[in-house]
Order: sequence, then C-alpha cells, then structure tokens
Amino acid sequence: MEETHDNQQFPGNDSIQCEADDEYKYHAYTAVYIFVFVLGLLFNGAALYFFCRVNIRKGITTICLMNLTIADLIFIMFLPMRISYYQNGAVWNFGDVLCRLTAYSFFFSMYSSIFFLACLSALRYVFTVHPVMISIRTVVKLCAFVWVFTGVSTLPFLLSGTQVRENVTRCFEPSGLLSWRRIMYMNYYALIFGFLAPFLTILICNGLLIRHIIQTSMTKGIIRKHATLIFLVLLVFSVSLLPYHIQRTVHLHYLVHHPNICSLHDVLQRTVVATLCLAILNSCLDPLLYVFLGHGFKSWLLLICRYKYYTSNLKSSSTNPFGIDTVLREEELEMD
Repeated sequence: MEETHDNQQFPGNDSIQCEADDEYKYHAYTAVYIFVFVLGLLFNGAALYFFCRVNIRKGITTICLMNLTIADLIFIMFLPMRISYYQNGAVWNFGDVLCRLTAYSFFFSMYSSIFFLACLSALRYVFTVHPVMISIRTVVKLCAFVWVFTGVSTLPFLLSGTQVRENVTRCFEPSGLLSWRRIMYMNYYALIFGFLAPFLTILICNGLLIRHIIQTSMTKGIIRKHATLIFLVLLVFSVSLLPYHIQRTVHLHYLVHHPNICSLHDVLQRTVVATLCLAILNSCLDPLLYVFLGHGFKSWLLLICRYKYYTSNLKSSSTNPFGIDTVLREEELEMD
C-alpha cells in the first residue's frame, strides 16, 4: 500500500505487462527522506523532551501532543534504512524482518497520528462545551486504546517482506496479482476506518466547535487558539494525508482491474511519488501544532535559541541572563 507503484508485472498472468521506470523516484525519495529525518528528528525530539522534562503540567493537549510526537518518531527512527535502500538503487541489505518492520512502521505511525489528531479535535470540543466531562485518566486510556487499535489493525502490513526481482533483493515491492489484490482490499479498510472515519470526526467536531464559538462570548486569545488548532489540523489532512489516500485508492484500483493501460499507469506512478512524499512530510507538519499549542514550547525554543546565541558570543561569561535554569513559566491554555 505504500510504494505500490514499483512493480506492475504479474508473474504467471497472461495479460500484457507494463514496464515500470523506477529510476526517477530514487533521488526524490532519498532527498525527501533525508529532509524529513533531519527536521523531524530535531523538532519531534525537542518536543518529546519538552513534554516529558520541561512541561511538568500534563493536561489534555499535552498528552495528545506527546503521543503524536511518539507516533512521528517511530516512523522517523526507521528512515535511515529507507534512505540507504534508495541510495543503493532499491537494493535491500537489512534482512526480511527489518523490511517488514520498516514497512509496518510507516502505516502504524501514520494512522496513529491520524487518530491522535482526531482525538485532539474531539477532546478540545468536548472540553470546551462540557469541561467537567473529561479527566486526565480518561484521556490516557483513550490514547492507550489508540495505540492498541492501530497496532493490531496495521498488523497485516507485516505480511509484505522482501522480494527477489532481477536477482536483487527488494523491499516495499509486492509482486503478483494476488498480492496487489490483497493490498487493494487492505487499502479500502484503511481508507474507511483509518482515514475517512477520523477525518469526518475532525470535520464534525470542528464544525460544532465553530458554532459554539460563534454563539458564545470568548476572549480573542481563546478564539485564536481554537482557530489555530482547526487550521493546523485541516492543513495536515488536506496537504499531507488527503492527496495520498485519494491517489493510492485510484492507483490500486486501476493496477488490479486495468493492468494493461500502461500510459495511465505511468502517470499514476509519477503522481504516487509526489503524494507519498507529501504523506511523509506529515512528520514535519505536526511540530507546527507543538509550536502553537504546546504549553510554552514556542517560548522554550526561543529561550534556547537566545541562550545559544548568547553563549556563542560571550563564552567567558558565567551568568545566564535568560534564566535557562529557572522554572519555565508556561502559557495558560483554556483546556488545562
């Protein structure tokens, strides 16, 4: 379901086989994966440190964002093997088990992130309208359920291991019509329960939240925070996740039901490269939520930057005018 464009040849099938030109994508994937690995590891790592060590108060927003950070880091930690794979011209040198785990990590991380974004939107709406209905223990249990549900639901992606093609060991490349058909049905399940259901939840909760904001007198600061959350979540879905799921569904349908239309498959192969790159950029878009919604995360980053600038220019000074060692005064959010 991930890089489902790599091999369109169905061994044992009497239909015409379409030759796949894969060379163009290797450089694109390598560059994007390196970019996501560096920035994603930097910002998500800093966010996880902040949520665990700096921000002592663990509210509803913090718990959701912390789990979202962990979901992104799970995918990021497997990126070096993907980078090596495409730098070597799509030759897998890490064994069948790591191939399966690397493919699994992509879907496990992506759909965990989707559900945590849905939980963040739903919890923020419920807390705003009925603030006494949610406890921290309930939020923790909900996040634990998301981990278990997503982990079990994405287990079928462990079935896709290494494949030997042209005497070279490949990964992320199913072969055979039966494999593609199985992936197509897995895609329908993931599309409905892993994307559309959370996306509809986000749209409904944010729509109800907007109506509540219009009907209720709130301060400009609170309205701005709600508007920021709604905009960023919809941005992540519309830019990163929606194009990928639409293109993947269309591509798999034509790949299974119309394997002989080579000109169409060539176009779909090239568009899947673009949409997959947008999908993995999700790990770099999520940190925008940390900056605008994390309790004091933006202030903490600015404080660190100012401190680094200060120490680089005044290394001999033993004083710290910016108070790094003092307790960080967190921003007040209405959810906590």
